Amino acid sequence: MLTRTAGTTLAAAGLVAGGALVGPTVIAPETSGTVAAAQSVEDRRQNIIDRAKHWTDQGVPYDMTKYAADPDGVNYRTDCSGFVSMAWGLDTSLSTVTLLEVAHEIPKDDLQPGDILLKGGPGTAGAAGHVTIFNGWANAERTAYHGLEQAGGTGAVERVISYPYEQDASYVPYRGNGL
Repeated sequence: MLTRTAGTTLAAAGLVAGGALVGPTVIAPETSGTVAAAQSVEDRRQNIIDRAKHWTDQGVPYDMTKYAADPDGVNYRTDCSGFVSMAWGLDTSLSTVTLLEVAHEIPKDDLQPGDILLKGGPGTAGAAGHVTIFNGWANAERTAYHGLEQAGGTGAVERVISYPYEQDASYVPYRGNGL
């Protein structure tokens, strides 16, 4: 699997950092002409949200077999995990099973825009899993958040979602590696 940044691909089988092998990095492509890896984390997070809004603004319909273009013209599957793959700037549409390869679990209190809530891993292929992008808390109690998602019946939308996902405790917060 590869991740894409500013038209360049990085081998995501592992990057060497200080002699240690680290996992794949989520670096959403930027559009300003600078190298994405040099962007601040806040800029990369905003880029993820902007890319997600590219589909929500268009109301891209949900379909597990169809594709739509990201802001750079690269096509991604128009299901929930394809939506996250597009927003994160991955080279290909991952699934709810394989998103775990490019992300790590985080505590609820660490959620920041661009992170995800995922019902994923083994046994969540097809309609058995789901993922949404976190875009900030909707209330002080942290029982609801602003989410961006690609969902059956609605397509790509922005909406307020009860935490963790309509009260389904099987959804877990994750952060893309490198954020």
